[in-house]
Amino acid sequence: MQIIPTNRNIRRKHKQVARCTGSKKEQEQFRSIGTVTDGFLKHQFLPVFEQGEELPDRKKMEKEFFNSLSILTGVYECEMMDVKNKSYPYNILLANEHIQRQLKKSEPDIELSIVQDDCSTVKLVSNHTYSTGMTLYYIPVLPVYRLLQNNKQKRTAELLLSVFAYLYHIAGIPYYRENNSYLFYQYESMEEWSIDDFENDEKQESNCIISECNKASYYGDVLFRKIYNLHHLNCFEHRIDSYKPSNSFQKDSLAIAKMALELMIQYPDQSIFRNTSNQEFEESNNVIRAEQYLSFIADSNGLLYGNIERMVNDEFNECSEMEQPTLLQIYDTENLPTKEGLDFEYRIFSLINDLCTLFNNTP
Repeated sequence: MQIIPTNRNIRRKHKQVARCTGSKKEQEQFRSIGTVTDGFLKHQFLPVFEQGEELPDRKKMEKEFFNSLSILTGVYECEMMDVKNKSYPYNILLANEHIQRQLKKSEPDIELSIVQDDCSTVKLVSNHTYSTGMTLYYIPVLPVYRLLQNNKQKRTAELLLSVFAYLYHIAGIPYYRENNSYLFYQYESMEEWSIDDFENDEKQESNCIISECNKASYYGDVLFRKIYNLHHLNCFEHRIDSYKPSNSFQKDSLAIAKMALELMIQYPDQSIFRNTSNQEFEESNNVIRAEQYLSFIADSNGLLYGNIERMVNDEFNECSEMEQPTLLQIYDTENLPTKEGLDFEYRIFSLINDLCTLFNNTP
């Protein structure tokens, strides 16, 4: 297997704890009220259109729109609607609505728009957004340290270290012991507050948190030195090929390792943050950044974790917007739109979910 260089260009902030944890607040799910008749559903209605004072030039508009539409249908292998017998501008509106319905079947997170560039050229633009929900993607590392102490689980631990090495070096997920990470500050603040509380006679709980902070620091540094070593990447494929699982936990570990290896081979230089800076926000200081909800963490259990989770959620409750993977594609001859979209994001977030679930069931 080829040696993979360390990718250190995406170190940013991070956030909460090991398991993928849903926030306390969730949006209410809305449902439609009542039923409609079959007769209504059998009718097809023209899209609503309110004509402005002046329509764009027909020949120019039709030529540019259908050229862009042709590129889009070529990318997604869709069929264009025959609108030759439709009047302008309904021919464009119908064609646009038809292609949006087709795309939604396979790309539920895609939004299609008709825009004009600086030269007033009409083009189709798609916007993909992967919804991370109110979730903290925090991957615990201490479960792997505990596996390393068990001779019967050592090979499993080494396999998971290779997964960690991929997520850190290539996917770019921050590590909580790096002093420029979001969680480093949270751990540091929690330790300082606990020391102050201990001196103010609130000793029992503070002593427990201080003890957990010491373990998170010491054993976290031990694991970080191992993950930082590229040896775990270079022998990743060999470890998978030679691994023989004997129970359900080991089978799940092997399945996750295979998923990570496939991502590493197919996307050898792709960071999980590659599409998270594509959104514009009104107030940059009021946004939850991706580096804050994606991170390695010490553990996902215990008093320390509970307090850090509470601190993070309290901070995030003050924010009104959230940075999520977003991909904007322009369908013209100057750009190179691809059907791939956010495939990488869907796969790597699924991998992290499975990894966190695995550690919640560690023997």
